Amino acid sequence: MRQIVPAAALAALLALSGCASLSESQCLASDWKTIGYRDGLSGAQSSQLLRHQNACMKHGVSPDRETYLAGWNEGVYQYCDSGNAFNVGERGAAYNNVCPEEMRESFYAAYQEGRRLYLTQSEINSLNRAIAQKEMRLTEIKDEMADITGYMIDAESTPGERAEMMLTTKDLAEEQGKLDNEVQALQMDVAVKTERLENLRHSLALNTF
Repeated sequence: MRQIVPAAALAALLALSGCASLSESQCLASDWKTIGYRDGLSGAQSSQLLRHQNACMKHGVSPDRETYLAGWNEGVYQYCDSGNAFNVGERGAAYNNVCPEEMRESFYAAYQEGRRLYLTQSEINSLNRAIAQKEMRLTEIKDEMADITGYMIDAESTPGERAEMMLTTKDLAEEQGKLDNEVQALQMDVAVKTERLENLRHSLALNTF
């Protein structure tokens, strides 16, 4: 079975690792093992220590490199667990080639499987956004056509204006028909890809890394 870092703990650590640099209080606390562990668990390279050094220099603090690397190695070993690798790939995160050689192959295999899910889900999300945009335009067209109908029956409308509005209505109807076909095709594509995604999830659920 996959061994996965608890989601809440990982989310908290990743949120911290997203900061550009350490705060003054973090620098002064000098808890370099925890900082290293946090960076390792987030998949950051050990060169992250250089950024911390730059951040802490203005507070008169120098990192403890040995202690930091001890924590970083512990974090990296958890990050490189194949179960976590799958999660890293599934959420679309980049891999910074931090895993030790003995874990690299299993990590990358699991990471690629997770990334397959991510890419397929991304395709579905993109299709759904396209559908939403086209459906929005269809709503606009219906409103425009309703407005034109009102203008055409207006007693003050001239024959020339009515003729022009009829041409506009024809153009809108053609656009509406085209969009309806496009939405239908996109919805079919979503259905196919969604089924493919579910089959992939089922297949991957049977595997262990």
